[in-house]
Amino acid sequence: MVIAARLLLALAVEKGGLVLTPAGALKRVDVWHVFDRTEWPGYDKATTLAMNKVINEHDAYGVLFTRIVLQAAGFLRKRLGVLKATKAGKALLAPEAAPALLAELFEAVFWKVNLQDFDNNPIDFWPQHHMGVILWSLSVTAHSWSSAGGLTEECTIMDTLDKVPRPDLPEFAMVSRVLRPLSWLGLFENRKQNGHSGWGFDEDFRKVPLFGQLVSFGVEMKGTEGARH
Repeated sequence: MVIAARLLLALAVEKGGLVLTPAGALKRVDVWHVFDRTEWPGYDKATTLAMNKVINEHDAYGVLFTRIVLQAAGFLRKRLGVLKATKAGKALLAPEAAPALLAELFEAVFWKVNLQDFDNNPIDFWPQHHMGVILWSLSVTAHSWSSAGGLTEECTIMDTLDKVPRPDLPEFAMVSRVLRPLSWLGLFENRKQNGHSGWGFDEDFRKVPLFGQLVSFGVEMKGTEGARH
């Protein structure tokens, strides 16, 4: 995702702005510029190419996701149908600014973007509203390969959920709103389980050392009665 963000920011600077379609999406040529140079864990580029004669922004989910996050972070700004790199965005193009860009993208993904907008999951906002708890829980549980279902049970607060239409939806939300973005940021890695069905939650995940380098916690335990984490 850092690579995609740098490509989009650099292209916006080079072109003096990215002209959007009437629907507000990136043009195909600009989508391809990023899509062709990036890989997105959990999404097969060959399948996307086989299913689409041309690649629009909504076909290249990682590109769409990165563009929206850059806008939420204040690094791309839309004016009169054109996306332009802001002063802050341009400053993060320097090679030595890559760690700072990663930190800014991390904050924007989990605290400035409503991740429910991307997955059509009817569970409102969960588990994003307790993301701090989830990240701390992942820091102490995801040392080795773990299933998405196991991490959902261990790292989220399930009793805040209202009625859920289907029992698989919480796990799906955990993948699409937490584990997948963490893998795109380079903080987690994933692998397919044997006999996977093609759904994102048929995967195992574990954190990588970069997670601990980027995120630290100051946790104070205030008693154990009724505690979940």
